[in-house]
Amino acid sequence: MKKIINLIVFSKLLFAYFIVGVGGFQVCPTKNGTSFYKNCPYVKQKPLFLYLKKEAPNVNAVSMWITKDWQKDWYPADEINKMISKGFIPIYVFYWFGDDISPSYVRKNEKKYFKTLNKFIKYLQKIKGKKIIIINPEYNENGMEKSKYFDILQAKTILDIKQKVKNTLVGICPGDFGDYNLIWDTYNWNLMLPSMNYSAKLSDFIAFQEMRALTRNTYFQISDTALRSLAFATFLHQKFNKPTFLAYLAVSSYKNEKLQAKVYKDIVKLLPLFKHSASLIGLNIFNYIDVPTHKGYFKQAEKFFGIKKENGEKKESFKYFLKIR
Repeated sequence: MKKIINLIVFSKLLFAYFIVGVGGFQVCPTKNGTSFYKNCPYVKQKPLFLYLKKEAPNVNAVSMWITKDWQKDWYPADEINKMISKGFIPIYVFYWFGDDISPSYVRKNEKKYFKTLNKFIKYLQKIKGKKIIIINPEYNENGMEKSKYFDILQAKTILDIKQKVKNTLVGICPGDFGDYNLIWDTYNWNLMLPSMNYSAKLSDFIAFQEMRALTRNTYFQISDTALRSLAFATFLHQKFNKPTFLAYLAVSSYKNEKLQAKVYKDIVKLLPLFKHSASLIGLNIFNYIDVPTHKGYFKQAEKFFGIKKENGEKKESFKYFLKIR
């Protein structure tokens, strides 16, 4: 009972202020203090949080990804504890299955999954402060959106973390998939509900993601990202009566920097509605700075998800991002 009360108190304290996060852990500094990625050897890299107070004072969280090949020295516990002492909350995105996810792949690799989870939990026990964990983002594809089996797996994951790690909030993270020509896409959103019966109830919040780029989306689909995000967040909040969290917003500036800026500007305008209608408690962006080596579904556009260019130059979207709070 005491653990449950402490978790409720922690939840209220954490949700008392809006969480603004950025993706990225190590960066390369220049003489003027601007951080960037470009031909920078590891020995010269510095933790991103050292530059955020000056560059982006609205930021109070940093996100990191835990993949199946994750190693503890990627995000050293002592470095994370320093970051926490400076007022930043670590957001961990546990992404073990990745794009390989499917009913057969999950069943075949469940033991390996929980072995990595156990290793991650032991690591989290060394982190002395508030922590946010987002599990299996974008799981609802390749037949998993209807999987009751995966719902149980996620429920077990949440319980495992909550029972063994203090000061931690955990949430599942369905992807916003479907027809991006629509704002309210209830047909496609309803498809995933069978996989959320138990895991959603155990979650402290329901996270979701939004990713767009001209390599996969039309101009108008990207232009409507803020409205679509608001609709999806409101849908999730109404279905599960839980706070929502935009786990990662990724809008590429590839071929149109002004379009990226428009999305951020629209997010700022709609933020009061996000908070009121969807009980949004946080927003995290996929990359703070462009990563020129990034590869993935959006092809060459993956390199331009940041609000700063790889040389440290601020994009037009940066000024709107600073207004998110």
